[in-house]
Amino acid sequence: MQKNKLTIIGNGIVANLAALYLIKKLPNIEITIVGKSDNNRAIVGESTVELSTHFFEGLGLGSLLEDNHYHKYGLTYYFKSDDINSDRKYVIHEAPGVIRLPAYNLNRFTFDKDLRNIIRQKRITVIEGIVQDVYMKEENNSEYSINVKMTTGEKLLLTSNWLIDASGTNRFLTKKLGLHKDTPYQRSSFWFRLIKFDKSILQKIDASRISHLCYNPYYVTHHFYGKAYWVWMIPMRGANGETMMSIGYTYRPELGSERVKNISDFLSIIEKDHPVIAELVRSGDIYKNNNIDDIVTYRNYMYESKQYYSEKGWFIIGDAAFLFDPINSLGLSYVSHMICQVASIIEKDKKGKLSSSYVALHEKHIQAILKLQDTWSNWYEFMHDPVKLSWTLLINNMAYFHVLLPSFINGGFLDGKHINAFSKIFNRDKKQLAAYPYSYLLNILSKQTEYIDLNTLPNFYSDNIPFKLYKADEKLRKKLLIRYFYRSMVLRLKIMRKIKWKLNKEHSYAFLLSLKETSCDLLKMVIISIFSHDLVKYNPDNHPNASPFGKNGDFLKFSKENLGDK
Repeated sequence: MQKNKLTIIGNGIVANLAALYLIKKLPNIEITIVGKSDNNRAIVGESTVELSTHFFEGLGLGSLLEDNHYHKYGLTYYFKSDDINSDRKYVIHEAPGVIRLPAYNLNRFTFDKDLRNIIRQKRITVIEGIVQDVYMKEENNSEYSINVKMTTGEKLLLTSNWLIDASGTNRFLTKKLGLHKDTPYQRSSFWFRLIKFDKSILQKIDASRISHLCYNPYYVTHHFYGKAYWVWMIPMRGANGETMMSIGYTYRPELGSERVKNISDFLSIIEKDHPVIAELVRSGDIYKNNNIDDIVTYRNYMYESKQYYSEKGWFIIGDAAFLFDPINSLGLSYVSHMICQVASIIEKDKKGKLSSSYVALHEKHIQAILKLQDTWSNWYEFMHDPVKLSWTLLINNMAYFHVLLPSFINGGFLDGKHINAFSKIFNRDKKQLAAYPYSYLLNILSKQTEYIDLNTLPNFYSDNIPFKLYKADEKLRKKLLIRYFYRSMVLRLKIMRKIKWKLNKEHSYAFLLSLKETSCDLLKMVIISIFSHDLVKYNPDNHPNASPFGKNGDFLKFSKENLGDK
């Protein structure tokens, strides 16, 4: 019997993005979405990055983004320049985006509504209702049985060869299959959306920054930091063109940050550390969604699953799988990965070429990403230290632009050779080392820094972002990997030059270790230049762990005759 039926549980952004990609990439399958479109769910994830935008552009959503949402001109980090909390003195680092790889600050209410309207124009069945139960496949049975209760009260029985759980925090399959898993680190978060505020208040700070006239610095994603917490501020365009802003506070209270239950708590904390934020909030009104204040509080909200993909044809993606710390805006970015991973598994299954090893590799990729999240969890231990944090953010962005983003744009993340190399580097079973780079050097520099300015926190983003990257290019991907080790070597030497060296055990050890690691970086550059590296290699096309969609970005290329239109 030919397999061609797919059911997606959920009707939010993840479910609809998955349906849109799958109907374009695998046009011969029948897709059914089951979920409520008017569900008053907590919405977050407004700050896209280049990776998720690249995926959206590939899906044909570019004009929608341009017409209805603000451009995001990169990330801006605010570091307090002294210990006087009431001061408005900041050293500001701007991490500009690549102009040919844009990013946007989304109004999720508008974006999600527009995305649903696009889905209605495709050969996709949308059932308004809820999945009540699923009867899992038995041996020699290729179909799931799905009980659905429609919003009208009518009940349906669906059958499906593949099942995607995109039910968000309802976590349908995780609960059904008993797959819940506690995460090693917890986080709490509080957020709201603001309207009718005075955006000029953000200019009322004493800023040390590199001067430029490239873009209005308001239109970025703003990050402020404190003891075991950080604050996001995301400007966005309201449904009627009015100014709106998403403001959130994410924290680890066990490390010393204060708990937040309401706006009063938030203002009380923020006024002590960042009075400019408190003033901006007081100048506006809380946005109301369906006449209810758009305020959300999540306590200890992190979770995981014991398994995400199955050879039997079920998949758990997006918030149904696990929740991201929003610190790097990678939620929708990894959703983009997961949707394509699921499509590659289904494509192999359709052709009878699916191996257990290929499914297991994608599970390994998820664990590697969760290893990164474990590292980000430890950032909260030094968020109040501008020296350690600024260098950490710089290296983190450099790795994103030189390794993670090129592997997505080219499609390498769907090939087993890249996944194996990536998961070895970010092995969750290995002992967690220091969460910040060059720890032996930054420990010394942090203690020696008495005054924070642009000299002590130099902004090297213009040197560390590869502005040539904007399209699939396998040769460039290899060059960027080499460039990553080169820039890592250069930055280490720059830190060494800033340290006032002393003849003692700590300094001697740090100096010798730095020379050793610099030599290792140089050796890696030579080896990759001559022999390449599995991070930028592919399996042969007939290999069981090869991507079914090839390389050179072919996973985002669709047949013009089969775009899923009705």
